[in-house]
Amino acid sequence: MGYIYDDWKKLLENFQKSVEKDLEEIHQQKAEVQQIKSDIFNKMGEGLFYHDDTRIVISAPEIVIGNVDRTGDLQGFGRIIVKGNEISQEGVGTNGRIISRAPSIRQVAVDPGIDGLENVVCPTSEIVSQATDIVLHSSDAKDAFSQAPALAGKGGVRIHADNSLQLESAVSADGRKKAIEDEVKDLSTQADNLKKQMDGQKKTLDTFFKQMSNLLDAEEKLNVSDGFLSRVTLKDIDNLHDQMESVMPSLYSTTADFIHTVSLLAEVNRKKKALEAEKKEIKTGDDFKKNTTGASMSIVAENITMSTSDGDGNFHINPEAGISIQTPRFGVSMSDGTGKLVEDGTFTVNSQNISLTSVNVTNDGKELPVVGKVNVKSKEIIMEAIDYQKDDKGIKEKELTADSKISMTAKTIEVATTNPKDIERDDQDKITKGEYTAEGDVIFRSKTFTVESLDYEVKDGKLATKALTKDGKVSVRAEKTAFLAADAEGKSTGSFSVNAKAVDVKSMDVDKEKLTDDKLAAGSTMTLVSEKMYMGAKSKDIKSKKLQAVSEEMGLFADKTFEAQQGDGKAVVQLDGGNANVGGSKTAVYGDTTINAKTEVKGELKAPKVSADSVEAKSALKSPNISDGMAVGAGGGGGSLSAKLKTEDAPKEG
Repeated sequence: MGYIYDDWKKLLENFQKSVEKDLEEIHQQKAEVQQIKSDIFNKMGEGLFYHDDTRIVISAPEIVIGNVDRTGDLQGFGRIIVKGNEISQEGVGTNGRIISRAPSIRQVAVDPGIDGLENVVCPTSEIVSQATDIVLHSSDAKDAFSQAPALAGKGGVRIHADNSLQLESAVSADGRKKAIEDEVKDLSTQADNLKKQMDGQKKTLDTFFKQMSNLLDAEEKLNVSDGFLSRVTLKDIDNLHDQMESVMPSLYSTTADFIHTVSLLAEVNRKKKALEAEKKEIKTGDDFKKNTTGASMSIVAENITMSTSDGDGNFHINPEAGISIQTPRFGVSMSDGTGKLVEDGTFTVNSQNISLTSVNVTNDGKELPVVGKVNVKSKEIIMEAIDYQKDDKGIKEKELTADSKISMTAKTIEVATTNPKDIERDDQDKITKGEYTAEGDVIFRSKTFTVESLDYEVKDGKLATKALTKDGKVSVRAEKTAFLAADAEGKSTGSFSVNAKAVDVKSMDVDKEKLTDDKLAAGSTMTLVSEKMYMGAKSKDIKSKKLQAVSEEMGLFADKTFEAQQGDGKAVVQLDGGNANVGGSKTAVYGDTTINAKTEVKGELKAPKVSADSVEAKSALKSPNISDGMAVGAGGGGGSLSAKLKTEDAPKEG
């Protein structure tokens, strides 16, 4: 014959089977066994139960709920559970307040289920706080809070932490996966323990059900039998009832415990499945590191201030104080929503030391190669080391900063005023087409300007010149090149010096690829003009060993005096005052010579033969051999002069 306990047993077995099923099936089975739980509590008769189908109102000026005595003081462990689809706490009036106090207060936006044993995250999971003044204050106080949280003011939010404040918007992969694995491992252990507990409770429960079924069968037999023939008395029936009464509390208690254990196991299995499914969706490795996670953080305000100060407002400059930002891309923009720059927008960085680097780390930190680039784009770029001073009119320059210095070091340094036109680039950002036209000016202003190609070494802790850089070269190439040392009035006052082992000054066309000499530039000219010019010698002791001038045509012109000397005046050719003078210890003229003017010889004149239209002797005409009409045979001929110097090609450029 069937009894209610048989129905219980069937429902409980179905409930037990649902622990591995989905949440909807679990909820359905919980609803099925809910009546069993209600019957058990009704049968056990423990506690008080008040229910009304409409509303229950508890009204008093002060209401205390809990395990308290008549004074309202807690007299033992107590637990208060408020359940409902909608729960409201309302502090009415302008002075209304809701105060929660406990060593630990937690808010978790999950669905606890009808039995409070679930933790289901729903699409509607949210925690919303709204007020005109919101304050979160974390203190490292002990025993008592020493500070009352400072208010933020109307429309403000204030978050304070004595030690650590963390705002994080980040998705974890490896850490999240490891946490899930650890949680699943713990849940598996819990599930194993709960299964053992559930199986033990089920065996006990089956025993109680069996006992109750046997007792009910015995009672049924007594109820249908002939009392006189079977010799049954009321005492036998009372005995059966006493046995039932003794079994029922254990049956009810075990049933309630069994339902609780099955509910716990169902939640553990559900959570385990959810975590395992979440683990499968986690992307790791490059798939995670090189793709967006979608995590973001937004800070929006009209004015944002960041400071490394303590709670008293003291600005900290100790080594631990600082603001660090680590990101592959960092942008600061002073533009409006359309990308247009804000008029008069500024970006200011003021520090004793500022460092902008693109230094990479390789070989376990042993190598620090410089990579990437630093790109500065602006209509006007100023780098200066100037001290300033302030007066009533504002801030103005005072003077160059003492010992200031601007250094640029690189394998290649390029300064250009080239205008790009019709530039095209490929997918790798490589220029494939276009042209650059040099425009504008590059201006250097300095008391001393040095361009050098030198190698240096450190001696006694100081940088010293070692040698000229091998194959070092300084080139200036332009359509017009001018070196000018003139003052503001246009007067040349300075000097220009070129000093090298080989100096070439020329006007030549060059090979367009190799830039080597090709031929003289057509129509080229070279002008050397100075009030005084010195060629071939710097002093009596420093002079050229050779000076050569070669040309198809050569003219030497002197308005006053032209003079050529040899050996400090031992031989002289002089053009002065319209006169030409040649002097030396001996003067020789080779080849046919014509003198188209009156000639005066002061001294003896010797010649193998003299032919004259007339010879006039003022004092005497003397000769050992004079014949009329027949000249004496001439001696040797006029001869020729052998050149001692030859023209040479100029040395090739170094």
